[in-house]
Amino acid sequence: MKTKMTAIIAAMSVAGLTTPALAADGQDFRHQVEIPHGDRQVTAVYQPKTQVSYRQVGNMTPNRPSTARCVWKAEVSVERHLQAPAGQGSHVVRTLVPTKMIEGSTNGRCAQGKQQVNSAIARKSDEVRAHVLAVAAEDRNALMAELNIATGNPVG
Repeated sequence: MKTKMTAIIAAMSVAGLTTPALAADGQDFRHQVEIPHGDRQVTAVYQPKTQVSYRQVGNMTPNRPSTARCVWKAEVSVERHLQAPAGQGSHVVRTLVPTKMIEGSTNGRCAQGKQQVNSAIARKSDEVRAHVLAVAAEDRNALMAELNIATGNPVG
């Protein structure tokens, strides 16, 4: 089974197709905001969600120098987790826009360079944090409007 999956990934790489994957590095950052709304507190947690796509270019032929490169793009979106106090609502998750793009390339095959890609994304953690904070700040008015509509008070 493992060799079959490896063959499929290798075939996709040779064909130059993108292979999406979720990046784990940098995902531990969370920005939490307590929002008073009427007689209750609502907690909004903002955290990054990174989707990485890989595209293999060039080739590795026997007896010749390799021209293989892995071109990658990481799309960082922000998820808002909204949690009302126990017994006063439900947990709602929403993916917010805009997204942030981080791009790069590594030498060799994509299958062997994923750790390098994760390290490159981790080095951009300050940019990811700034993006999460900016999206959270922009989301304040929309969040308040959603809470007002959910409680039947659209005027606010």
